Amino acid sequence: MEDRAELMWRIGRFGVVGLVVMGVFMGLNALLGRWMGAQAAFLISYLPAVGLHFCLNKWWTFGCRRTDAGRQVAEYLGMVGVTFVVQWAVFTLVHGYFEVRPWLAAGVANAAQMGLSFFLMQIRIFGRHRAA
Repeated sequence: MEDRAELMWRIGRFGVVGLVVMGVFMGLNALLGRWMGAQAAFLISYLPAVGLHFCLNKWWTFGCRRTDAGRQVAEYLGMVGVTFVVQWAVFTLVHGYFEVRPWLAAGVANAAQMGLSFFLMQIRIFGRHRAA
């Protein structure tokens, strides 16, 4: 079992990664959107942002040096799909049922997605208990 201090540092690193990836994603959207429109820029920017998120979390947040990257990528992409569905459901519930403003509902939904993502990466995808 890891100590509490290491867990807190890991959560902090996870937050920094989230901010860096958000900055890259937004920057790519701004840059590409000038030439190809908002929807295309969003879609094209998503892949490098997801790749950066995976790499930074694997190597920096979780310090994972295992070599089973193919399995990790597959599980990570599955997690991205699951957490997107959860995020969308939370947004829909918070905005629709509780009548919270859309920007605030998006923030609540994003927080729920981040918590689930951290848990899945910590336990399943980059967990140290898994064999390489």
